[in-house]
Amino acid sequence: MSGDIRGLIFTKLNQAIKRGKRKGYSLMIVPNKKGEIACVNIPYLIFVTFFILMGINCYYLFRYPFRISEIWGLECHIYDLRQIVSRQDKELRRLDPCLKTTQEMEDALNGANGFVVEMEQEYGKLQNQKVKTEALTYREVYLPGYQLSSTDRDISKLEVLNRNLNYLEEELALTGADLAGLVTKYKSYNRQLDFTPTIWPLARDRRISSGFGYRRHPIYKEMMLHQGIDIPTRTGTAVRATAEGKVTIAESRGGYGLLVEINHGYGFRTRYGHNSRLAVKVGQTVKKGQVIAYAGNTGTSTGPHVHYEVRLNNVPVNPRPYLN
Repeated sequence: MSGDIRGLIFTKLNQAIKRGKRKGYSLMIVPNKKGEIACVNIPYLIFVTFFILMGINCYYLFRYPFRISEIWGLECHIYDLRQIVSRQDKELRRLDPCLKTTQEMEDALNGANGFVVEMEQEYGKLQNQKVKTEALTYREVYLPGYQLSSTDRDISKLEVLNRNLNYLEEELALTGADLAGLVTKYKSYNRQLDFTPTIWPLARDRRISSGFGYRRHPIYKEMMLHQGIDIPTRTGTAVRATAEGKVTIAESRGGYGLLVEINHGYGFRTRYGHNSRLAVKVGQTVKKGQVIAYAGNTGTSTGPHVHYEVRLNNVPVNPRPYLN
């Protein structure tokens, strides 16, 4: 059944093509002057082909302005993209100096970490502490190395820069914390120095006539422990406190004569003997360098001088090292 239908359709289509071949059109050409009228026979297929081609040409002719508009829009878009690429290229060219700067920051952080270690060692020496061997080395800052060839994209450098910045941010926080801790220690030590006898009791006189230790007593003529140092001076010379503290003795005490004793805390006490006059009272707080008495020749003395003692945990020690 379906085969008969296909055959019928094919037969009718073949008949239509044959009729079209026989069918045609005549084109008459009439001159505007006297002459014969020309007649041209145009076959049907040629006539149809001509109008098909005309239709195609008209389609592209009317579509051309729209196509031009699309092309112009694409050209503008390409120009904008080129401008963006140009700006990004300029920005990416700044990556090399930025990478170099991160390397400089690495060196600066290593210098800061080395400084922290040196200051920690000095602090240990100041506190008479033994520095452990591990403390001799510092935390080294080391940026990850990279080797970028000419074929590598700048985006690779950008990734390296971001990694370096993240690493440096962490190291800066650690180094900052170390420096802050060091500053806190030294501030505490600086405050401790205010309570540590580190200056001479006389502003100008620095000669020591009798040092710390056993000696033949100039009056008793016996070998006795001299618990301080003697600094000769003129009567009335101002005697100053060698550290901040509170006055615990301000009176005449046997061989000391007029004596001033100051408790500085941290186990330190200082004594100033043989004064001619006192300038402080018991319980009074004094500052380092404040005048507390005036030199004289009271008590067991052979001439005007200041007998100066430093006591650590109430044990007399040589004052000389504290005067450096």
